[in-house]
Formats: sequence, C-alpha cells, structure tokens
Amino acid sequence: MIYLEETYSLALAMPASLDGFVKLSKEKLVPAYTRLGGRLVAAWFSSVERLFQPTQIFEFDDLAAFEAFQTKAVEDSGWKESLAALDELAPKRITRLLEPAAPVFTKNLHAAIAESQATPLKAYNLAILEIIPSVIDMFLEGLQGAAETLPIAASWRPIAGNRYEIIDVWKGSLEQSGYQSQEFYSEMGLTEDWWKGLRA
Repeated sequence: MIYLEETYSLALAMPASLDGFVKLSKEKLVPAYTRLGGRLVAAWFSSVERLFQPTQIFEFDDLAAFEAFQTKAVEDSGWKESLAALDELAPKRITRLLEPAAPVFTKNLHAAIAESQATPLKAYNLAILEIIPSVIDMFLEGLQGAAETLPIAASWRPIAGNRYEIIDVWKGSLEQSGYQSQEFYSEMGLTEDWWKGLRA
C-alpha cells in the first residue's frame, strides 16, 4: 500500500473555515477520491504550523493504482469541481507520498478503521518523530515488534524526502477537545466575526 498525505492551509484560519472544509470533504472531495480509486483512511487537524490546518490521508493499493487515479482525475468533472471549491477554501495544499513504516501497520490500520466504524474512538494522538540515521533500522525493527502490543493505529514514513521521519497515529487522547464546530466557539464568545477581525 501507498498513502497520499494532503495538508491544507485554509484561506481564513478559523473554525468556520474548518467547518466548510469538513462539509466540502464529506460531500465532494472524499466521494471523488473514492470514485477514482483512493480510500480515506485518516483525517485530523492541527494548529502547529497554522491554526485549524486539516490533513487527510488516502490509501492506494500501489504506485500503479495511484498513477491510474491521477490519469482518471484529469478527465473527471466531479474531481475538477471539487478542486475548484477546495482552491477557494484552502488555496495552499502540501502533498507527499507515504509508505507503512513496517508491513504490519497496513493490517493495524485496517483493524483500527473497522474498530472505529463499530465504536468510534473519536480521539487519537499524532506523533511525528525524527529518528537518528544510525539507529533507524533498529528503531523500525522495534516498532514492528511493538505493533502487536502498543495501541498504534498507523505508522508511516515518506517515500521520498526525509526517510528518517516517522508519522505515528496512536489510539487514545491526551484530553484535547478534538474537532469542534464554529458553534462551540461562538458559545464562548469567539464568534465568526471575532475570528475574521483577528485575521484582518
């Protein structure tokens, strides 16, 4: 399996924009990916580089399937419509291809998806690790061995670029509130107009 990671920078970094992205993703973007051969396997938002920055990860069987997706997307009117709407909402998109950090993590990911569909966990921890080059092989062996006992839902590494970066998704939370709609923030007095004023 290979994975396409897409991180989006919202034009206006505020909860209402994230609400719009979630709506667009559910109604148009994810169905377009699915129709063209991709499968959404993970999605989250963070406020590390930018506030309310969403990331989605799509799974493909192999590079040939990813290339077929790209070929079909060029001719697909629904895909073009989705991208046009996305460009208005999130004009900057960073993409990269990932692979499982160890073969066992494809199985773990699929098991975690099935578990979440049956009983949503709703909260996960994301860890991005930078491994010292001299110990990367030992680390990956240890990670493979720990996959059966630790609650790691997924673990990826970039196919190109920084080969010493590991992206882990663990089941559970550190008590963060997770995704909240604009309505949640409005109840605290942080209205949509307040966010717009902050960004002006």
